[in-house]
Amino acid sequence: MEGTTQEVGDRVRQLVHDLSFYSVAHVVPALLSLGALMLFTRTFRPETFGRYSLSLAVAGIVSTLLYGWLNYSVLRYAPQLDEELVIRNAFSVYLGISSVLLLAAIGGYLVLRHRLGPYTVFFFASLGLALARGGLQVLLAFFRSILNSQKVTLFRLARAVVGLGFSVVLAIFVLDHIVGWIWGTTIGIAVACVLAFVTSEQVRTSPAVDRETIGRLAGYGVPMIGFVIGDAFLVQADRVLLEVFAGSVAVGIYSSNYMLVDRGLRLAYTPMLQAMSPIIIDSWEGDNEGEIADTLTKFMRYFILLGVPVVVGVAALSRTVSTLLIGDEFTSGYVIIPIVAVGLFLWSLANLAQVAIEIKEQTSLLSYGILVVIALNVALNVPLITAFGYVGAAVATVISYGLYCAFTLVFSSRYIAWQFPVLPFRNALIAGAVMACPTAALYVTGTYGVAVSLLTAAVGGVLYGAVLYGLDEVGARDINSLGALL
Repeated sequence: MEGTTQEVGDRVRQLVHDLSFYSVAHVVPALLSLGALMLFTRTFRPETFGRYSLSLAVAGIVSTLLYGWLNYSVLRYAPQLDEELVIRNAFSVYLGISSVLLLAAIGGYLVLRHRLGPYTVFFFASLGLALARGGLQVLLAFFRSILNSQKVTLFRLARAVVGLGFSVVLAIFVLDHIVGWIWGTTIGIAVACVLAFVTSEQVRTSPAVDRETIGRLAGYGVPMIGFVIGDAFLVQADRVLLEVFAGSVAVGIYSSNYMLVDRGLRLAYTPMLQAMSPIIIDSWEGDNEGEIADTLTKFMRYFILLGVPVVVGVAALSRTVSTLLIGDEFTSGYVIIPIVAVGLFLWSLANLAQVAIEIKEQTSLLSYGILVVIALNVALNVPLITAFGYVGAAVATVISYGLYCAFTLVFSSRYIAWQFPVLPFRNALIAGAVMACPTAALYVTGTYGVAVSLLTAAVGGVLYGAVLYGLDEVGARDINSLGALL
């Protein structure tokens, strides 16, 4: 028992270490992305921004469909098999997929170029982004798998800084078109990949073809294609359906506000998830289910206690953030921010819970679950968009994320007998409700303003901590434990 406790403690120490680096790796890029969003929503009209968003969505779906499964395979097997063997074979798979994609895209362009209309200018930019993104994600997955959070942070920062610089120059000064944002992002990713090869001997190696290794990578990852494309589809499908049923202007308004909440929540959630998941996977030895269950339960509690106030804070400041950060033509979409925030929180919970399914290599189950949710998402989106426009798309998103969260919570506990922290979740919801009261009072009394909303949000944060302390959810024990880890 003492040994298990020590091992869990070691994992928590690793979490604190990696979380500090992953936070930097996401805070800086997210802030730079927000800066770009502020600039480009004031430079380009909603219709143009909508076309950019749709092109970005297509690039994301293609990249995720073709390479997403490989990322999960590298993350799963690099810690357990020979690291060099895994990355060399992963490179071979990446090059093979990229060659097919490039040939198919060129052939498709020659056949369809007269039908692309205003999207013609986005075609090769989106193709380049899909190819570059796929390569960098494989590299980042490798460094995450070996718990090298410093390298992940370095490469993400390089991508963000270089990408923003080239995006501004290309979009505003060279091309005078928002497609420069996509080209700039692609260049930033390419520079990050080059930096990875220059600074890391672990990946500075030649591709190799080992049938057994590729077979294991494919056997684990390919059944996850349904899940990885489902992930991208749930995030991006609403934009495609909005384009069909509501037009490019609605896509632009929806996407700009969605990007605000998405960037904001990822500042908090993604570093936690990227730190927690590899630690759990790395600690799996095949027969230590008790240790895994304890670690997953502990990490889930941390995620909930830290994640709930982020949702409430984003919802409380939705109108203020939209008014301050994006152009006037886009701010009417702030109403979707609280809705999307809840959905992203549920999606993040699901991503943490499904690690229990992943380490048991039941990846096809995730695909089945997400495909059912996708079908329901489309069935919900069509009538809701038709009736309520982009607000309907946000509602369909949160319902879909909620269904997938419920699915993963139910099935993950069947493979690893971990316990969902019900009491901490209840206490966090109570504290979150109290936290929301000061800002809610502003809406009820008609006194909402930018300055006063910032003040009430700060007061709400203090109330959240006070309520958790009053409910004995956090106290001296947690503070002392955290101090011992730092």
